[in-house]
Amino acid sequence: MCGKQFQNHRRNNRLEKTIWKQYVYQRQTIRQLAVKYKRGKNWIRAHLFNVPVKEQRHIPQSIVAIADVTFSKRDFGVCMIRAPHLKKNIYAQEVQTESVDAYEQGGINLAKRGYTIKAIVLDGRPGVRQLFWDVPIQMCHFHQKQIITRYLTNNPKLEASLEFKKITDALCKTNERDFTAAINHWHQKWSFFLKERTTDLLTGGSTRTKDFAPLIEA
Repeated sequence: MCGKQFQNHRRNNRLEKTIWKQYVYQRQTIRQLAVKYKRGKNWIRAHLFNVPVKEQRHIPQSIVAIADVTFSKRDFGVCMIRAPHLKKNIYAQEVQTESVDAYEQGGINLAKRGYTIKAIVLDGRPGVRQLFWDVPIQMCHFHQKQIITRYLTNNPKLEASLEFKKITDALCKTNERDFTAAINHWHQKWSFFLKERTTDLLTGGSTRTKDFAPLIEA
């Protein structure tokens, strides 16, 4: 009888860890897990609650931080700050929206724990950069590429667009000097093309080359 109870307890532990992994790392919602295991939401919550979470040990030090907010559904996200050289997340907080306040609270929390941010990587959200005005800031490469793709699409047609996309595709594999040189060369090569304007026959107004107008104005 005791042996069976021990086996059941061990099986429950494995199940709880599996559910935790799916919830935390695979971003499965409680609703999705409830459907998957054919159980109620409270059953899922109970299993998540039973998983022991090891408390992190925080050693006061200077760090380079990576901050971002990730959403698993429209009104549920997590503001995460990671120290890549420590290979761990050092701050996490549930949020309903990606706001400046969410990042500010993260910075305050880290300061209380003895961390000093010497540089930070952000997603470029307006207002957040001002919070960290006194340290070097780099915009996340992933978000930079997302912005460019939003304007050029994944399948640009114009030759200039194709060349520009090729340069940005190498963003994560190059250094600042070579990337800047490639962008400058591209601007020089396509300078006349970028200055072209199209006249709207209905309004009489004119606009710059469609694909690159937002990038030129920026």
